[in-house]
Amino acid sequence: MSRGPMLTLVTGHKGVDLHAATARRVMQDRLAGGDRLADLRRCAFHVFGGAVGGPGAVAPGIDELLATGRYFNPNKHHYGCFASAASFAWEQGEGQALPKDWPGQAQSSDRGVVTATLWDDLLGGAAPAGCTAIDVAAWERGQTSAVVSGSLWRLVLRGEAATAPAVAATLAVARGGHDGLLVNPHMECWLVAAGTLGA
Repeated sequence: MSRGPMLTLVTGHKGVDLHAATARRVMQDRLAGGDRLADLRRCAFHVFGGAVGGPGAVAPGIDELLATGRYFNPNKHHYGCFASAASFAWEQGEGQALPKDWPGQAQSSDRGVVTATLWDDLLGGAAPAGCTAIDVAAWERGQTSAVVSGSLWRLVLRGEAATAPAVAATLAVARGGHDGLLVNPHMECWLVAAGTLGA
């Protein structure tokens, strides 16, 4: 099925994100691998246009999205809009890699001049030295409207980069009492990327 271009709106908190702060504390104190978690950051994402809605679906304009007030609150959030011509349907995901070119090229933001670091900026900045960033996009299964909405988590892990993806999976995906807090695999799809996206 041919799909039109995708527009992705990413929003992050201007102040302290209490959900992420609470989840970080629980993960550090109670979950296997939590001792490696240096930080946890969260954004919301909304994918419009070619992601859903059938052949030739057209993404709304950025101004139109921001004006609705449904996806972005200027008192609480920073935002970034990204555009991609990629053909990807947000219909399944079990921890595979996020599409290489998602979310696409940065189009606009409330943070001033749009730069190649906008993605990292929205997620609290790049991982510090000695740490690896693992991004996890999770969304409810079976979304059938013209938009797919979900949470984007960035786990910043200390230690060996080669083992970071496995530790992130243990921390993120709920499988038992001592692992997983961010993704319910029975209700949500999820995709993962190591390192910086959107650059």
